[in-house]
Amino acid sequence: MDKVLYVHEIFPSFQGEGILVGVPQVFVRLSGCNLRCSYCDTPAARERGEFCTVYGWEGEREEVSNPLEVGELARIVCSLWDHAMHSVSLTGGEPLLQAEGLTHLLPALKRGGMAVYLETNGTLGDGLELVVPWTDWIAMDIKLPSALAGEDTAGRHHDFLSRAATAKVILKVVIDAATSTEELERACIILGEVAGDAPLVLQPVSPVHSGGGIGPEKAAELYRAVSAFFTDVRVIPQTHRLWGIR
Repeated sequence: MDKVLYVHEIFPSFQGEGILVGVPQVFVRLSGCNLRCSYCDTPAARERGEFCTVYGWEGEREEVSNPLEVGELARIVCSLWDHAMHSVSLTGGEPLLQAEGLTHLLPALKRGGMAVYLETNGTLGDGLELVVPWTDWIAMDIKLPSALAGEDTAGRHHDFLSRAATAKVILKVVIDAATSTEELERACIILGEVAGDAPLVLQPVSPVHSGGGIGPEKAAELYRAVSAFFTDVRVIPQTHRLWGIR
């Protein structure tokens, strides 16, 4: 099993999305992704690079060579961690493409008293099963066909959520001008069977993406549609983008 991980960047910041917006975390952005979403805001993390950049609170930076040994990665995370941190956010790209490597990292983080917050596109159920014993939170994106050139991932999402075990699940779907009520309702019908009690966040596409903006009227329309299937629905934009931080 792999004891190394390809990482794009590591940094401390505040969670900018979902119901935990505002909590401080150490972010580990892993390299590689199995999807190509139209609204992707971290395209540089799709590929494995030669170096990983480590940032501090004041913007200081250091480059380290990829891949990182799990022990070295844990040491870097520990150097950025303090008692006020909520959790370590594993993000990407898609972290579960490197699930075997994470099975070595996550136990070390848990031994250090760190909670694990997994951000994922929810399409790699086998990878989730490998890491879920050490995962406290799962923030899963619902990927709609309009964002994936027509590809439908609802079945893979259903399978993924059925394996989430005791982790706390947060669902998120990015909404933009191309999002239709019909595709959103179809996803909700399928996913409500396994995660109807989970909070679901409608996230308006970031202003950095031109041509895909969405106004409050359409957001309200989509909110009403989702509320028929989920009991806890919220509209929350990306706050870190508004603040201009990582």
